Formats: sequence, C-alpha cells, structure tokens
Amino acid sequence: MTRLVLLLAVLLVALPLGPVRAQPGGDVAGGRDHPLVGRYEGAVLRHHHSREFDEFRMIDRQVLNRDRQQTGTLINDRNSRPVAGRAWRLRYEAPAGRSAAEVLRNHQQALAAKGFATVFACRAQACGDPAAFWNAVVESAPGPGPRLTSAWRDQSYLLARLERPEGEVLVAMLAVENRGGPQLLVDVVEARPMQADRITFVDASAMQRAVEETGRVALYGINFAFDSAEILPDSRPTLEEVARFLRANAALRVVVTGHTDSQGEFDYNLGLSARRAQAVVAALTRDFGIPAARLTAFGAGMAAPLARNDDEAGRARNRRVEIVRR
Repeated sequence: MTRLVLLLAVLLVALPLGPVRAQPGGDVAGGRDHPLVGRYEGAVLRHHHSREFDEFRMIDRQVLNRDRQQTGTLINDRNSRPVAGRAWRLRYEAPAGRSAAEVLRNHQQALAAKGFATVFACRAQACGDPAAFWNAVVESAPGPGPRLTSAWRDQSYLLARLERPEGEVLVAMLAVENRGGPQLLVDVVEARPMQADRITFVDASAMQRAVEETGRVALYGINFAFDSAEILPDSRPTLEEVARFLRANAALRVVVTGHTDSQGEFDYNLGLSARRAQAVVAALTRDFGIPAARLTAFGAGMAAPLARNDDEAGRARNRRVEIVRR
C-alpha cells in the first residue's frame, strides 16, 4: 500500500499543472513571431512593432538606482550596450498556471539549440533594483508602449547572442508574473548598417523648381547636434545654396519651418523644431546677409510627416527643414 501511495505521488508531481490553453482572443492584427524566437506553447502575441532600422541599447548587466543618479540617465554604458539594425518588439501572454521563469527558461533552451550564447541572465534581486531594471528594459527600445505588467519582484531576464556570417542577432527577453498568466517582452535586433545616402543634396536651382511647382522645398542637408538646435558644420553647403536661392529671388519672403520625427513628447518636439528653425534664420541672416524681414521661423514638430514614423527610414524623411513661400 505504501509503495502504491508513493507511486501515485510521483505521477502527480510529474504531471503538468494543467492543460495548455491559449489566452482569450487571438494575436494582435498583423503580428507574427520572429522565426529565431518562436513562442511558448499556448502563448498569444499581444504587441508587435518592427522597424527596418533602429538604434537603441540592450540591457546586459544589473540596473541600479544609483546608475541614474551618477550618470543622469537610467540606461547608460554601465548597464547596456548599443545595438543597431532591423528590430522587433513583441509581447506575449503565456497560459495561466505557468511561471515567468519557466517560460523564459524554455526560450533560453530553444535559443541555445539554435546556437545562441547567453550574454546575461538574471532573476529578481540578481537583476539589480527591481523597479529600475524593469523600467530600463521596457524603456530601452523606442516605439509604442508594450503595456507590460510591472511585476518587479519575481521578473526573469535573458540577453542572448547569435553569431552568423551575415551579422549577429541579439535577443532580449523579460518575463514577468501576471494574474492571467506570465507576460514575456521580447526585443530582437538583427545587426545591419543603415541604408545611407538616401537623401539627396538640393542645390539652388532645384530649390527654385520645387518652390515654383509646390510652394516649398524640403532640405535634408541642414543637420543639428542630437536633441539640440546647434547647426553642425556639415550644413554649410546647403545653407549656401539656400542663400543663393534667396539672393536670386530678392522679393521672395519665406517661412523656414523645422520638422521632427515622432520620437519624444509632442510639446517638446514642437519647441525643438522652432528653435532649429530660428537657428537657421539666424545663420542665414548673420553668415549670408539675408535680411531678417524676409525670413519667418516656424516649428511644426511632428505634425506634418512625409512618411510613417515606425522605422528609421521614415523618421529620416520626417526630420527636415523646409523653405516655404509666403
């Protein structure tokens, strides 16, 4: 009798906690798994955001509150590495009855079988300050918020790397407990260079034609320091062409309009675009002798995009200065 009881106990321990059932509802419209990552059995894809090219940082060490205090930013060289390439951000909801650690370890084993090496893995307090770590991972990649549950106390994290001839692949995963079943946030970057030289130089004659045909011309040769209205030295050739165009049309009055992409807060980008437009007006007036009365600075922020803002190619088209006929 005792042996029968022991056998039943062993069988009960070996059984799964319950049947694997997908969460109510289906995958997000247009969502799909990354082929190198796959998904945990029964999980549902709730968030999918992909970009042809992006640059951000992936967490590869503990994140501590003092990191922000000492460097001014939560995500920095102390706890992350820069990445660039084709990028995906996915969020899954796994079946109820599973644990966040179990979901993550299954993925870790599957990635290892495909040749991935673990760069950094941690759980709970081993990740550093729990809330700071959660925020750093969630905020590390730009784009729409993944709406990940903020269950800090028992989160599990993995950063894995695959070397291949066409470039490395990095996969970051943060698994958290949730009342309806664990949630898994996945960031994937396939390293590749950005397609450069996509924006052409516009000379004075091209500006003339564009303004005559459409009343405006978009300029991509006026560059600014990051998050600043400081005009970079490589902008001078384009500024010279703007001055040539304006001298050839002495009666023309124009609006110098600054445009940003959608990264960051709306009001902040509005102010940044206005400061950049003012800097261009100041440069044309100070360095090239264009009368200030002919120039009006205006900041449009992110309000007039030429392309979608969900990939770097689109954002590059939207970051521009326009000369608009008044």
